[in-house]
Amino acid sequence: DHYFLNSTFAGVPRQQRRSGRATLLIHPDDATPLGIARGDRVRVANARGAFEAEADLTDRVRRGVVVSTKGRWPDGGSTVNAVVAERDADMGVGAVSHDTRVQGVR
Repeated sequence: DHYFLNSTFAGVPRQQRRSGRATLLIHPDDATPLGIARGDRVRVANARGAFEAEADLTDRVRRGVVVSTKGRWPDGGSTVNAVVAERDADMGVGAVSHDTRVQGVR
């Protein structure tokens, strides 16, 4: 998220207002068959968990890929972290939060 530094500043009310609601970028060709329109509340899930975000349709993402920012604190629900494995990456022992398979968007 452009207004947080990972989760630093995510609890600052001014930064939360500037950031707005959690969004999920979806290619229109993926959203249309699912009946998803811009602004719809969507649920993203896999075997680890689920989170909800507001749909933003854009051709800036590849078909078959959805994008959400990291760094938010939960707002009574879950964040993108709910679908990410709790392990270290095999290369560089870093976070695996940048590439996660999800089965469901709706």
